[in-house]
Amino acid sequence: MLTVALAMTFHTQGGKPGLEDLQKLIAAKGASAANIVRGLYKAEDLKKGPNIIDQGTRALFAVDAGPGIHEVEVVSQGKSLFKLTSLGDGIFATVQQFNDGDGFPFDYVIDGKPLRKNVEFEVYNPNPLTQTPPGGFKGELRAMGEWKSQIFPNTTRKWYVYLPPNLDAAKEYPLLVAQDAQWDRQWIANGIENCAREKIIPEVVGVFIEPGQMKAGEYSNRAFEYDSLNGSYAKFLHEEILPQVEKIVKLSHDPAKRAITGMSSGGICSFTTCWERPDSFSTALTFIGSFTNIASGESKRDGGHNYPFMVRKMDKRPIRLFMQDGENDLNNEHGVWWLCNLQLVAALKWKGYEVSWNPGKGFHSTKQARRIFDQALKFWIGEK
Repeated sequence: MLTVALAMTFHTQGGKPGLEDLQKLIAAKGASAANIVRGLYKAEDLKKGPNIIDQGTRALFAVDAGPGIHEVEVVSQGKSLFKLTSLGDGIFATVQQFNDGDGFPFDYVIDGKPLRKNVEFEVYNPNPLTQTPPGGFKGELRAMGEWKSQIFPNTTRKWYVYLPPNLDAAKEYPLLVAQDAQWDRQWIANGIENCAREKIIPEVVGVFIEPGQMKAGEYSNRAFEYDSLNGSYAKFLHEEILPQVEKIVKLSHDPAKRAITGMSSGGICSFTTCWERPDSFSTALTFIGSFTNIASGESKRDGGHNYPFMVRKMDKRPIRLFMQDGENDLNNEHGVWWLCNLQLVAALKWKGYEVSWNPGKGFHSTKQARRIFDQALKFWIGEK
């Protein structure tokens, strides 16, 4: 009867299954738990070892081990962390509670043999300041249509402007520019509005821009625009985008009240914009920044991995940095993201720049960015 009762109370939290209830169902080893687990994944994913499902710091691990008697465990760096519970019909699962910010790669192991290696695990307590504001979104996230760039020829891109509630036509507003609008505009806009409502920051205008497309739906110009170490993107902002924004709202021209943020290649783009135009943007908020050799060019060495040495050798510029990365970030032909971020942070601090360094244990994701975004905004323009 316990299993039936729990199955009937199984509910959703934030659009995902209620993992606390599922944890109890798994402990009861009822058939309903196996049915619920099957319903959460595609059959082929269960057979190869799926990604975790998480709610805050609680996470579900599950596999379909097939017929027979098996031992299924989660192993990280050669150490067995825990075993999965058999729910019958080949389904094994467990729900585990972790600490805020825990992250590690793991393998699903069946009867001593790896089923899938290097699965990413990273969990955080939810940050209400990057979620939908209480009572609904009050500002306007205005779609500005498609922009055909002259600075980046043959490209078009969608872009958006966030306008605070009760817009004051006579007021000059601080400005936050963000790359990769196709992925990140809503949660960043949530952060701006929530933090202003909570008086963490003043009201801010947000500008969200997609990377250039030469073919609809394909962001083929992204690496060229974001990863190159030159002033082209800053020129694009100042000559093409920001004049259009100022047709609908007044913007502050105080560099201290203008910041730019981005994830991955959008992160290095943010740094480059401040580096090239410190007279206009004082603060870069970078997350999982790609300070690696993506923009290698014909020389194979023209990428962002050069920034730490440029910072050390060149005159100090009036910019400030909020930087985040996880120790399990990417490691590929372009470089090691974690090490490249550490190199840049060390160079900036050695040179005397103001840097807020926020390391984590995560991967190449925006999870930690969403968790600490209010801290980044406060670093930029919050109460001192």
